[in-house]
Amino acid sequence: WADMFSAKGCHDDPKHMFSHPFVQAVGMFLGELSCLVVFYILLCHDRRSPEPKMNPGQSFNPLLFFPPAMCDMTATSIMYVALNMTSASSFQMLRGAVIIFTGLLSVAFLGRRLAPSQWFGILITIMGLVIVGLSDFFSGHRDDTHKLSDIITGDLLIIMAQIIVSVQMVLEEKFVYKHDVHPLRAVGTEG
Repeated sequence: WADMFSAKGCHDDPKHMFSHPFVQAVGMFLGELSCLVVFYILLCHDRRSPEPKMNPGQSFNPLLFFPPAMCDMTATSIMYVALNMTSASSFQMLRGAVIIFTGLLSVAFLGRRLAPSQWFGILITIMGLVIVGLSDFFSGHRDDTHKLSDIITGDLLIIMAQIIVSVQMVLEEKFVYKHDVHPLRAVGTEG
């Protein structure tokens, strides 16, 4: 809904749409950062109880989260730019490409072996994404709000962002998951 706002222009200029994807990205990261506040409030409350139950996790270097956070920030910013260029339905459908790239990168960099059913799932996802891409290509010119070139560029940006999200997931699994970090603390630190 954030990209549906409009504002009246200065000096009786006509209304124009709010199209600032980086403001949306900053809002998301502030939301993630608020998880760190919630973590410390819960931890403080838990420590005051007679029998603390919350495991705060081990201490870690916060820079451990820097590479995944940079991937997250880059991918989110690219996705919000792409959302302004293509339809919301295509945006949501093309985000499924993360399955493909995460599977391939986990094989390449984590040494995983995917089961045949997982490869079949990746193949089905590829076919679905091709159908979504083709539907944008063939029906893109009927939408008055976006030009066909914008739609194709937006779709390609979404795919590129999903590659970056996959890199983020592989980095988190390789370097972050071996540390005992509370989920709220992890999300907040990454934000």
